[in-house]
Amino acid sequence: MRLTPLQGRRRAEVQMAPLIDCVFLLLMFYAVTAQFVSDERLKLKLPEAKTAEQAGSGVADRSSVVVVATDGTVWIDDQLVPEDQLEERIRQMVGETPDQAIIIRGDRDADYGVVVHVLDVARSVGAKMIQMSAERPPE
Repeated sequence: MRLTPLQGRRRAEVQMAPLIDCVFLLLMFYAVTAQFVSDERLKLKLPEAKTAEQAGSGVADRSSVVVVATDGTVWIDDQLVPEDQLEERIRQMVGETPDQAIIIRGDRDADYGVVVHVLDVARSVGAKMIQMSAERPPE
């Protein structure tokens, strides 16, 4: 049994360099393997308006997006909605959160009648906040 303190031995300590290396490698692995999702799945060409507001003005983060594509198809939150189910889906959105904004993004080449029909359906089911999406023209 040794009662005298050990002379010449180093104290136990945590080595930080290998820990930093491991964290850096995990970060690099995450960055390389992360799946980057593009917001423009339908490749819309929005109409231009000088008074268009910047994206992310606070309402868009809690809004449902209704997209009218060039071919006249309607998408709600990235899901294709048939014409006969459009009113029911919008009614369901309004019923879940009545104060939620509905953003209508119609392609510049889309049929104007389809965009107006979506707007009419949203108003008829009681949507209070309906916004039309547009892009600012290049300066």
